[in-house]
Amino acid sequence: MAVGEVLQQLRAEYGCDLAALVGVDGLLIEAATAEGLDAESVAANAVSGLLMMEALGRELQETAARQALIEFADHVVLVAPLGGDVALVLVASGESNLGRLRLAVRRIRPRLEAEVAAL
Repeated sequence: MAVGEVLQQLRAEYGCDLAALVGVDGLLIEAATAEGLDAESVAANAVSGLLMMEALGRELQETAARQALIEFADHVVLVAPLGGDVALVLVASGESNLGRLRLAVRRIRPRLEAEVAAL
């Protein structure tokens, strides 16, 4: 299954407004997005939080973070580094089941990491 299909599947099955692969430089690699959402801007801003995650991990003497979850009133943003300077960014409604989103990332991560390695 191609990266775009995997992202579309995430969007469809988990009700995400955005499922995207983004380089840590903020450049959008691939996205499945709802109409009216600026995937490039949202993804670039979401991935900028990876620098903070890395700094906090170093301070705590931890390994790389597995994911970050940010809750707003109307949206939830999940950022998961995939290795190779690429991250998965999911944006869902604020009423989404957070455990279900985290489980989705855990399940899809190996497939996305393999796809990213092939890019």
